[in-house]
Amino acid sequence: MDWFKDLYDDFRMRTGFGSIPEEQTKREVDFICDVLGLCEGSKVLDLFCGTGRHSIELAKRGYITVGIEYNPDYFRIARESTPKALVEPSFIQGDVRHVNFGKDFDAVIVMYQSFGYFEDSEDKSILQKIYLSLKPGGRFLIEILNRDYILRNFSSRDEKELMGIKVIENRDFDVLKSCVNSKLTRYEKDGIVVKNMSWRLYSAHEMKNILEDIGLKFVAGYSSLNKEPLTLDTRLMRLIFKKD
Repeated sequence: MDWFKDLYDDFRMRTGFGSIPEEQTKREVDFICDVLGLCEGSKVLDLFCGTGRHSIELAKRGYITVGIEYNPDYFRIARESTPKALVEPSFIQGDVRHVNFGKDFDAVIVMYQSFGYFEDSEDKSILQKIYLSLKPGGRFLIEILNRDYILRNFSSRDEKELMGIKVIENRDFDVLKSCVNSKLTRYEKDGIVVKNMSWRLYSAHEMKNILEDIGLKFVAGYSSLNKEPLTLDTRLMRLIFKKD
């Protein structure tokens, strides 16, 4: 089994994106609409959409959204959360490597480090599918961890408590593959839960070179929702590209 399919369980949802306040989601969607130049009737593809918080907020604003998510539990939550939207979003349950994205999207988004799960060739194949799914003039936003920041601040061990549960993460960095290999151990009341990860990290220039090689044009890169510039201290990069 691919490691990411085991990682995203109910605990990770509740202690991660499932605990993000609605106001934060609205701020993120404000940013998305701004940098992607969305207008009335824009069609947006939300890859690795999780429980659909961005897709649903975009739909509430009248945009046509399609979200793709592998995890069946997250997919179910997304489907059950749609009634308040002005335009009902469409959700597809499946592995993005094998799902047909469709065409003629005005924008594609990949939010909060939902990338780097696969081999390099598979990552590139997904990016090529994104290129093909965009109409001319369409834009792509990827929100991704900065490899340079992670290396400058690398820690081999982290211990914290989440919802009363001790969580220990032990890490090492594979310099040849640019991957953080981690072992997560949760000490739950019913026993110990172990999750393994091998996350491919990208630098800004590497992602720019890959996407430009595919045919997308770099537009801008930001370190915050306030459009602050990228620096060595940027942890989460927001990179915007355009299809000519």
